[in-house]
Amino acid sequence: MTVYVNRLSEYEDEIREVAKRVMMGEKLKGELSVTFVDDERMIELNGKYLGREDTTDVLSFPFSVPELLGDIYICLPQAKRQKKGDLINELKLLTIHGILHLAGYDDRNDSMRKKMREKEEEYLKE
Repeated sequence: MTVYVNRLSEYEDEIREVAKRVMMGEKLKGELSVTFVDDERMIELNGKYLGREDTTDVLSFPFSVPELLGDIYICLPQAKRQKKGDLINELKLLTIHGILHLAGYDDRNDSMRKKMREKEEEYLKE
């Protein structure tokens, strides 16, 4: 299991640690890349892949190759705007959220969202 953290060296170790913990807990294998981007890049990704014209906090892109789990993009300015505590806690939460999407969790309806939030809290407390 390899986790790459791109463009945010000051939190790299903590992001890598939480990512590995979630991957182990969800029995996920392969390489994961977590990239921090600005609003402009996130709007571009959101438009290209989801047809939306705004920013978002996190996007996950799974791969169909067994040795590659996927890519997660986290919008750093959006994380700063929506954080309720320390920035690192928000970044960990978004990393967990992105990995849970790669594990097959969804948050499209209330019951799925509730289960996903419970998992996020579980991994944040570890």
